[in-house]
Amino acid sequence: MKSISHGVLIFNGDAQLLLCHATGSPYWDIPKGGGTLTETGRQTAVRETFEECGLRLAPEDLLPLGCFAYRAGKDLQLYAVLSGNFDAHACTCASQFVDRRGRPRPEMDAYRWAGFDELPQWCAKSLVAVLTRALSLKAILAQLQALKQRHTDVDPRARSPRVHRTRMKARTAPRAAE
Repeated sequence: MKSISHGVLIFNGDAQLLLCHATGSPYWDIPKGGGTLTETGRQTAVRETFEECGLRLAPEDLLPLGCFAYRAGKDLQLYAVLSGNFDAHACTCASQFVDRRGRPRPEMDAYRWAGFDELPQWCAKSLVAVLTRALSLKAILAQLQALKQRHTDVDPRARSPRVHRTRMKARTAPRAAE
């Protein structure tokens, strides 16, 4: 049986995704991980984002994108959120693992924003395949921006959403054209 990793695509208004560098790996990743028996997929994605990036999200703010073939033995259940621009270097990782030498190390050790066209140079091929072939990142960003606009139209006092304060209704995400 395949395991499922729950992750969040954090977009900013400049058409970029937040990437996290996986400690000891040549690749950059998105915040993601496995769940517990008591968590929903959204709750897992929110917890992993907090543990790996220090960002607080509310489960109801996540736009569900679907479940995608990722690697042999593992699928990715993805969600998306639109964030305001912030300094990615301010992110911090609270989750740790013990390396081969017995040292505790953070799961993620660096953060950056990357344009959609930059993903192949930073991310592993399996993640790039999901992000660029199975999904249309431009269409997802447009959908997130439209949801933000609708929210603002309903409440003109609404501030620009921040990662920890977005309130958007979930809709099905667009897929990449075949």
